[in-house]
Amino acid sequence: MTGTGNFADAPRLALLYRSRSMNGTYPAKDSRKPATKLAPGLASRLAGEMAIMMAAALVLALLGPFGMFAMSLPARLLAWAIFAIGGYACFRPVLLAGDALAEQTGLTRWIAITLACALAAMPTTLIVAGTLSGLDWQGITARDLIALYPQVLIVGGMVTVVQLLAKRQREVPVEAAEPVAEVRPELPVEQPSVEELAVEEPPALAQEQAPVPQPGRIALFDQLPAHLGQDLLCIENEDHYIRVHTSAGNALILMRLRDAVAQLAPLDGAQVHRSWWVARSAVSEVVRSERRVSLRLVDGREVPVSRSSVAELRARGWL
Repeated sequence: MTGTGNFADAPRLALLYRSRSMNGTYPAKDSRKPATKLAPGLASRLAGEMAIMMAAALVLALLGPFGMFAMSLPARLLAWAIFAIGGYACFRPVLLAGDALAEQTGLTRWIAITLACALAAMPTTLIVAGTLSGLDWQGITARDLIALYPQVLIVGGMVTVVQLLAKRQREVPVEAAEPVAEVRPELPVEQPSVEELAVEEPPALAQEQAPVPQPGRIALFDQLPAHLGQDLLCIENEDHYIRVHTSAGNALILMRLRDAVAQLAPLDGAQVHRSWWVARSAVSEVVRSERRVSLRLVDGREVPVSRSSVAELRARGWL
């Protein structure tokens, strides 16, 4: 790896780990403790993600980037396997931590995820440095860590982007289903008699068959699953999607926030932030902290209020 002068003895890595992994001594399993079972969907997802990480480790070991081609192939394979497992453990929670940070601080989602990546790169840098030095911690200097950190951050950022794309694929947006025409078997048509033809259809029956218009209906609710109901709490923006929160749960919908806000004009609510719309009935408390203002909702969620919205909300009696 470039810029890491004390890592010239990295080829010792293979010998060091060979003596530790091939001597046949492994920790005995405690049969008295029941194994923890993961949910089938989560287990398969984790297995798939680990398979992708190990495949990437294999490719990188064959290529030998960052000045590692001087190492033997077994040493590179072992090193990149450790990097993959350690990096996965550190960067796997980045999206969850970024979302939590954005929700608590009012930062944009991308800034919060970037900060989470920067934090996750710190322990990963220690893992990489320790692996390349053969666990010779005394030989690792601050200069070595500073040289390693940007490279780890770049690779970890790429892994995070892949996670984000995979998460977006899993969260299939909820869209209104097209009505399906009911197919019925053809039956023999009975010819009406002259007397039946003379009888006109009652007007009341014709009115029942005609669709009843529903003025003022909000199309957004048609795109939500029925079990979520229409007790709307808030809407948050997620890139090209919006996440609609009701008292019964939430759903992701492919729609721009400004379009949703336009549809919700008949309701008593407001866009309090460029990424949030809130129903007034869902607000339980106004939270003020130094110069920040936020709204605590009935479900415990805290929604940030932008400075540009404070005056309007105060005029409407929200604050």
